[in-house]
Amino acid sequence: MPRTPFRIAAIDVGTNSIHMIVVEAQRHGYRVIDKEKEMVQLGRDSLEGRPLTDDAVARGVASLRTMGEIARRWKVSEIVAVATSAVREAPNRKLFLGTVKQEAGIDLKIISGEEEADYIYRAVRSAIDFHGGTALSIDIGGGSVELIVGTSSEVYFTRSEPLGALRMAQRFALESSASPESIAACRKFVKKSLKKTLGEVASIGFDFSVGTSGTIVTLASISHETSDGADEMTSGLTWLNRGKLHDLIEILGPMTVEDRASTFGFDPKRASTIVAGAIVLEAIMDRLHINQIRACDAALREGIVESVLDRMREVKKRDSSADAVRRSSVMALAERSHVDLAHASHVARLALRIFDQTQDLHMLRTGERELLEYAALLHEAGMHVSYQKHHKHSYYLISHAGLRGFTADQVGIVANVARYHRKAVPSEDDSNFSELPPHQREVIEKLTAILRLADALDRSRHTAIRDVSVALDDGEISFRMRPRRDAEVEMDSALKKAKYFGKVFGRKTRLELAR
Repeated sequence: MPRTPFRIAAIDVGTNSIHMIVVEAQRHGYRVIDKEKEMVQLGRDSLEGRPLTDDAVARGVASLRTMGEIARRWKVSEIVAVATSAVREAPNRKLFLGTVKQEAGIDLKIISGEEEADYIYRAVRSAIDFHGGTALSIDIGGGSVELIVGTSSEVYFTRSEPLGALRMAQRFALESSASPESIAACRKFVKKSLKKTLGEVASIGFDFSVGTSGTIVTLASISHETSDGADEMTSGLTWLNRGKLHDLIEILGPMTVEDRASTFGFDPKRASTIVAGAIVLEAIMDRLHINQIRACDAALREGIVESVLDRMREVKKRDSSADAVRRSSVMALAERSHVDLAHASHVARLALRIFDQTQDLHMLRTGERELLEYAALLHEAGMHVSYQKHHKHSYYLISHAGLRGFTADQVGIVANVARYHRKAVPSEDDSNFSELPPHQREVIEKLTAILRLADALDRSRHTAIRDVSVALDDGEISFRMRPRRDAEVEMDSALKKAKYFGKVFGRKTRLELAR
């Protein structure tokens, strides 16, 4: 009997458009089996704190009902639907979500601007070869603009700004026959609004830029500009030149919606927002001295698919690997000990990020990487016994929990690394450490240095530090923290814990926030 294919429907409920992509998972990646798009314009006559209009709600629900029916006809295994700024800002968002659930049978989730940026970047990384460089990804939606700077493996910066094409078109009367004064006012507003954010992007730096979203792809397709004069690259990517973009604003601005649509062959609803989107993109390219940008039609929905497939791969990897017994044993102890798993998991992720980026420094193997993760997951196992000495209680619990699948030496490493995540560092005065063989003590010291720093980076337990990148220079280790919100507490704590890290590895340490 043939196996039922795993199919995913990813739905992006944006301010301007609702998109759905239906894919079938394959051994390497996926194939697209259906697409659906409707320019619903949920943000029409709303945004800026105003509720979604009755007409917008009706349009949105009808569109999602259709997409839900299509997805179910394909017998999808999972429907993942997310909503962005229009729904996120609407005072009546709960009513909209409830109506969608009742009438379309879809659980719609509102995501933050940062989550939106993460999905978009996943899509970009899957569509473009970074060739080891750093990219600036720009997505101009209907309600917001997402800016992301990163490499194919790390993200250094994300920002979501409420400067979407529909929002700006409504605010500055740019939807049809825009006056020079309206265009100038919008330019001035966008430049002022983006001044700080673009300054931060410039300070980080990037090697090339990528534009996603319908606005940028549409502008690129009508600009007929590429690096070599051809209309299309063989990769399917198009180029948009900054000079041509400026010319397009001058051409499109005075035209009516009908003239824009008929002349360039795009949807009238797109025609009503295209000038505003072009002005926003022009401001970004001008400030950052970007001469040309690659337009990429991979977007948030493809990022959702990549996220689901990544999750599947991780589950499959864990279930089929030799550490399945060990992991289940560790998680059982964490559950029995009422560990704060949100905090422990975030600390574990940060610890592994540091471990992976300092491979040339610590020279440890994948086996030690696994032990570091388990120590991070259990470092607060003793908290329910007593906060005051919970690190010592954690050591005792891990040592005597009868963890399955571990050797005695492995248990000793996990227990000791958890023991020293706070307060005193590994010491010859402690018999639990001094009685171990030298190679084991060395592993504990190295893993402890990493865990102490990772734990400090979630000191307030609000995931204020989302990620960390590490650079190894002669005599110095540089940690660049990527914050989600104010991280003063985390930075103060990390500065203290970094001293032991520097001592263990014989390097000076430098910490900074990627702002």
